[in-house]
Amino acid sequence: MKKALILTTLIAWSLVATSGVSVASDINDEGESPDSLSATETVFSLLETAPPPAWIFPVVGQDGVDFAYSDTFGACRGSGCSRGHHGVDIGTYMVKGVPVVAAADGYVRHVNWSSDPDNMNPDRCCTIALVHENGWETWYIHLNNDTPGTDDGRAWGIAPGIVPGVEVRAGQLIGWVGDSGNAEGTIPHLHWEVHVDGTVVNPTPHADAATRISAPVPGIYEGAFWDDEGSVHEANIEIIADLGITRGCNPPDNDRFCPERDITRGEIAAFIRRMLALPAADEDYFTDDSESIFEGDINALAAAGIAFGCSEAEYCPDTPLLREEMAELLVRSFEYDYVEGSDLFVDDGSSAFEAAINTLGANNITKGCNPPDNDQFCPERTLTRAEMATFFARALGLGA
Repeated sequence: MKKALILTTLIAWSLVATSGVSVASDINDEGESPDSLSATETVFSLLETAPPPAWIFPVVGQDGVDFAYSDTFGACRGSGCSRGHHGVDIGTYMVKGVPVVAAADGYVRHVNWSSDPDNMNPDRCCTIALVHENGWETWYIHLNNDTPGTDDGRAWGIAPGIVPGVEVRAGQLIGWVGDSGNAEGTIPHLHWEVHVDGTVVNPTPHADAATRISAPVPGIYEGAFWDDEGSVHEANIEIIADLGITRGCNPPDNDRFCPERDITRGEIAAFIRRMLALPAADEDYFTDDSESIFEGDINALAAAGIAFGCSEAEYCPDTPLLREEMAELLVRSFEYDYVEGSDLFVDDGSSAFEAAINTLGANNITKGCNPPDNDQFCPERTLTRAEMATFFARALGLGA
């Protein structure tokens, strides 16, 4: 019922737009295309000189479920119908943050109308222009610039790694639907434009013909995984992947690492067992891991004197690993001598693993959790998979 009501609102909004009442001007200095021709002066070419790419619909999901749109190309915009609508507005039922993807292979021409990757006009966030083959371009306007649950304009609605000059793949994540620029105060939507040979054309037939996808596809990437591009831990993730310590997080493809996901106590057992090539154990040490795919790894670590439980009889394989637990596991795995008389951090005095934490610090495996001071370790904070990769790489003497 709610979605039906919102769809009715979308259709009504489109009808208002075609009647000459200004809803959100499409071309001005608040985040949209820099040219400002009137509707009567703008030439909307129907002569497309080259065949278009095989389009991917620019918003992820299904028609009528995740998004809705109608043909408002050429509709009046601005005071007194001073200009025309150059795109199609794809609404997402009041939901911000719906993934926006590249409609075809190509490269990034502009981010926020800047072609300079070192100065992407953050005050004009958030827009993207892509160049495709045979003179085709697509523009993505009103991307999200709000932090979750707000309309604060403080977020960056451009996906990591999307900067002027980089190549993109059809279906690759480039941003998220929002209401940035002069769409503030309207419903969240993507304003999508299609250009060929420098002339804007009606994008609606191209949207109608585009293939719908349910999730973004991997972009162009280097190394073992596509989802760690741009991460400060990327080099260390690649190090442990090359060594066979990690195999990815999405079997059987395993082309993702899930860098920002918390690592679990079960996963860390697999990491350590692969690193040390530990043999299988003859004993079952814990009562709660029989359903875990990591049971063999956990028992191997226990037999080697490395693993420790979350209670006397349980291991808690699915529980996120804490930073203090990680310290103890690494000290045991690499057989570091505990450092006595050294207290490097101010927040680990009550931790049962304080000695291990200081040992890692003394061996330059950890640098703290609050740069630039780095006088805290955050012992009870969970650990991401990316952070774990860096700890492993440093412990092996291979990471930064």
